[in-house]
Amino acid sequence: LFVLASVLFFGVTVRGTAGWLSFGFFQIQPVELAKVALIIFLASFISKKKSELGEWTRLIVSLLLTAIMIFFVLRQPDLGSSLVLMAIWGGMILASGIRFKQLLVLAMLATVLLGVGWATLDDYQVARIETFLNPELDPQGSGYNVLQAIVAVGSGGVTGKGLGNGSQSQLNFLPEKQTDFIFAVVVEELGLVGAILTLSLYGILLYRIKRIGETARDNFGYLVAVGIFIMIFVQVLINTGMNMGLLPVTGLPAPLLSYGGSSLLSLFISAGLLLSIYQRKKGNADYRITLEQVRI
Repeated sequence: LFVLASVLFFGVTVRGTAGWLSFGFFQIQPVELAKVALIIFLASFISKKKSELGEWTRLIVSLLLTAIMIFFVLRQPDLGSSLVLMAIWGGMILASGIRFKQLLVLAMLATVLLGVGWATLDDYQVARIETFLNPELDPQGSGYNVLQAIVAVGSGGVTGKGLGNGSQSQLNFLPEKQTDFIFAVVVEELGLVGAILTLSLYGILLYRIKRIGETARDNFGYLVAVGIFIMIFVQVLINTGMNMGLLPVTGLPAPLLSYGGSSLLSLFISAGLLLSIYQRKKGNADYRITLEQVRI
């Protein structure tokens, strides 16, 4: 929280978002690491406080602490990462087990937070949402990115134009082709086949995360796997959706595909956590032998 707050004062502005801290020869985007930090915090808080705090207290406290983080991210402003953080909290709370009455209250709170979030959006973010509803309103301005991405995706056909032969990407009609719109480049050059292959690889990754969560030794490991699953799934969903004009442009990278060091670092940390959970899974004979050796 301290680092996210410091970004508001010392952050470097890139494409309208002051979300980077500069250390001379390199920059880092703290919100990417904040996603992993939130997952670890919520997993620990929910699993440890389940017996110490009442359900309502646990729910409200976790929401307030998450809301503070989301507030700092919205002030950068970074709508896409804020949505990911909210999805992580909501998904992990649902996975921890809540009643229907609590779910109803959560829905009401979410409605209020959406209203507050809309009021804090900058003009360019509001324009992005309006452009999503009707990109032709400003084809040379706020609607340009979406229209070019749609053209790139549509022109790929079934097999694509071939690697390096995409007109929209190679002739620089498609902006941010190495980050936000990398999926449009894949579809333009590899077509529907490339899109299915990419989404299938994401599907395999998410399935393995799900299996790791199911074999976790304790509730903490299970919730960490749930949080990482939600983080990757939501980013894939939003990134591919905005590349096809189905969702507003939010600036979220495609996990393990878009250029970006901070995003890659957070995903590597997440992979390390998952491998640790898997290594210490339920019924792991090697782990029991190790404990026996320690006792001897």
